[in-house]
Amino acid sequence: MLRLYFFLASNLYFLLADRNNRWYNKWAMGKKKLSKKPLSYKMLCFLGYCLAEARYILSYENLIETFELIFGTKYNITTLRKEFSNLKKEGLIEFKTRYRKPYPVLSQKGKLAIKTHLPFKRYGPWDGKWRLVIFDIPEVDRSYRWAMRHKLAELGFGQIQKSAYISPYPLLGTISRYASELGVRQYLRLLEVQKIDNENQLIDDVWHLKEINEDYKSFIIKTKREKHQTFWPLRAKILEQEFAEIYEKDPHLPEKFLPAGWRGKEAYDIFKAISNSY
Repeated sequence: MLRLYFFLASNLYFLLADRNNRWYNKWAMGKKKLSKKPLSYKMLCFLGYCLAEARYILSYENLIETFELIFGTKYNITTLRKEFSNLKKEGLIEFKTRYRKPYPVLSQKGKLAIKTHLPFKRYGPWDGKWRLVIFDIPEVDRSYRWAMRHKLAELGFGQIQKSAYISPYPLLGTISRYASELGVRQYLRLLEVQKIDNENQLIDDVWHLKEINEDYKSFIIKTKREKHQTFWPLRAKILEQEFAEIYEKDPHLPEKFLPAGWRGKEAYDIFKAISNSY
């Protein structure tokens, strides 16, 4: 039953999640900017962090101007009113009183809804071994094949061939359990090796660390330019999202494999400072 449910639910999802699929690429481009976030997210950010700057007055005209300025999207009043009503119904906002006048604030559920989450990719010191995952899942089970690729990418594995992935971290147990849940464990080969020839060249070909480092550098430069402008929390949310996208691409390899002048740690520290700045 679990396998059947996953098949039905994942046919569409993992069509999008396949990083080699043209539909996924189109979808991924839509994630690149916070302006693509749903209106509910933008309103929650404003209510949670910018209402004081607006003197605790919720003006739809002010929202229209602010969202157009920050996100480049113009909404009409009817749309904003409807979204605000939905936020109340879903329990994402509640009300407090200030000078005997009610004003909206985020509920705990609302705060969690807009919190920026980074994927967990810290696996401790490297033990000097490489882990290989090789699979040959039949075409009839292609949705599970897409699911497996998505899981491997999520864990930071690098693709060395069409259905062969590599990681320096002890994640074979995680992959084995996941494959068993999907019902495709019999199609996988999991290997642990001590040495790979042309190691540094393989890392360059698979993970493109120099490009990721350039993204970190660009993020650092942008934060200095954007720092503490009008409606800073909304701008901070944009920066947080941009960092999260870079962080997700970063395989977090052992330090010995990082290129000279690696800026990942500096960018992460800036991200944490931004998250604590509002």
